Amino acid sequence: MVRVDHLSYNFGEYWALKDVSFSLEKGGFLFLTGHSGAGKTTLLRLLYGAMPMIRGRAKVAGFELSRLRKRHIPELRRRVGVVFQDFKILPNRTVFDNVAMALEVRGMPRQHLERRVRAIVRALGLETKSYTPCRRLSGGEQQRVAIARSMVANPELILADEPTGNLDVELTMHLMEIFKQFNTYGTTIIMATHSREVLECVPEARILHLRDGRAVSPDGDPIDDDEEDEA
Repeated sequence: MVRVDHLSYNFGEYWALKDVSFSLEKGGFLFLTGHSGAGKTTLLRLLYGAMPMIRGRAKVAGFELSRLRKRHIPELRRRVGVVFQDFKILPNRTVFDNVAMALEVRGMPRQHLERRVRAIVRALGLETKSYTPCRRLSGGEQQRVAIARSMVANPELILADEPTGNLDVELTMHLMEIFKQFNTYGTTIIMATHSREVLECVPEARILHLRDGRAVSPDGDPIDDDEEDEA
């Protein structure tokens, strides 16, 4: 589902990623960990096609990103759901409308669309807010709208950037159960987090720790190619 080989990315003289390699099979669950500025968000944005490949290679959901043409980006994004740190929801549209957008672009019949949106909104505890403009929601509620939108189309892969950052412990645990359910049914998940509680929710998940743009082992040593292949 995802394979990254010797991926590096720089902003001018600053290298956000340095020779990162890893792979994740379909149905896998991977946590990205590391302090702020370690490269987690940059890596997720590259995997989503939001930034061009500079050095290295990455293949996501069958797409070779170094060869990805602009006209193919919408197709990639139909297969990949993304939860952004800044939500990227439309504040003047309702919860229902924001979530439904992910299905409207696929041309789903209205009857099926409404049933699917209602189900995911209910699962995330937003049913009473369905027709509330998102500008009137709390930060935690807006976060859940963003998560609902990423999940509603049953993507092959979900990329989640600190999806529980604005949520209390009880809601975080509930949300992680939903992510685990999607994973159980075959959705591949890559989630950036710094929360120990979130990591403990999926003890069988793989962990890729980034430090200053490099993939390192828990004790801080760089991961070489042989170690990655064995992982």
